[in-house]
Amino acid sequence: MIAVHEQRESSTAARILEQALRRLLENPSAFSYGALAISALIVLPRGFDSVQDFGLFVVEVAAYAAWLPLWARRRAQDPTGRSAWTVGMAFLGNLLLATLAARHLGFTLVATTILPQYFTTLALPVAALSFVPMFIASEYSHTAAVLANPSSIPWDMALIRGAAVILIGICFKVLAMQIEERVRLQRSLSSAERKAGMLEERQRLAREIHDTLAQGFASILVHFERAEQIDPLAASPARPHLQLARSVAHEGLEEARRMLAAMRPEILEQRALPEALGRVCEEWSRRTGIDAKLSVTGSPAPLHPDIELTVLRGTQEALTNAARHSGAHTTGLPEQPLLPAASNAYRFVGVVLPTA
Repeated sequence: MIAVHEQRESSTAARILEQALRRLLENPSAFSYGALAISALIVLPRGFDSVQDFGLFVVEVAAYAAWLPLWARRRAQDPTGRSAWTVGMAFLGNLLLATLAARHLGFTLVATTILPQYFTTLALPVAALSFVPMFIASEYSHTAAVLANPSSIPWDMALIRGAAVILIGICFKVLAMQIEERVRLQRSLSSAERKAGMLEERQRLAREIHDTLAQGFASILVHFERAEQIDPLAASPARPHLQLARSVAHEGLEEARRMLAAMRPEILEQRALPEALGRVCEEWSRRTGIDAKLSVTGSPAPLHPDIELTVLRGTQEALTNAARHSGAHTTGLPEQPLLPAASNAYRFVGVVLPTA
């Protein structure tokens, strides 16, 4: 139970992180605009050397803000990232961002929102190469901040770098969770394929047994009966051998029928167990003229195929015995469950009680 609970929590966390990452990738402008605004607000209180320097800063921020929607449109038009225009736009955007990062390391936040888009759209060498100016600019701004005040640690820059590392780590966490989920799905799919193969093989064997052994033995018995009608051979010394052969053919037919009964019936392939039991009761009532009442309580849920087959076969056998030996006019399933293995999912039993 603990393992199942932890697995569910892991799946929930994976879905939440995956949705967040998908929104980041599908809405690059929204997240990047937010990071750009935060970075600009961090830089503004520090002041500027001159009005011209402030004006240049505003132009750089505006240029990158204008580039963002162009990049989003380019990604939509060329999702493979192979076009020369797409590659050129990618390099242009990082050059603009590098000029901002050279001013202050805070613009690394913007790079964090762009990095997943580059590496999921562009070829790996192109994406890595396009970030070289950004890496150099961020190191330049960090070194400049340290040299300007060597006696103190630039805590704001450390926090920004930490946030960037955490965001990148989240991306890797999402990837790891997706890989784990894919492994579980592959195992589940492999198990389902094995079960489907087993059921298909059972059906094939059932068809083979029915079309060859069962039909062959039934045909032999028909010929034996026809031969007895023509000439019973009452005084012939061959009669005991013929009776033995007929008995062997009859046993072979019964064995073939038992083998067919051991195969999973087609009715369970097409219907859930309660519905299959209902069809069995209907067919039995139509064939015998005895009313059969099926009562199912609780919430039905799938059982293991072998358990479902056991319950179905038990019900069929009970109905057959009721028709042969009870002389009843009505049969029904008691509401009190008698089979613990089945009562967890189906609140009924495969036992038929005859009533007068």
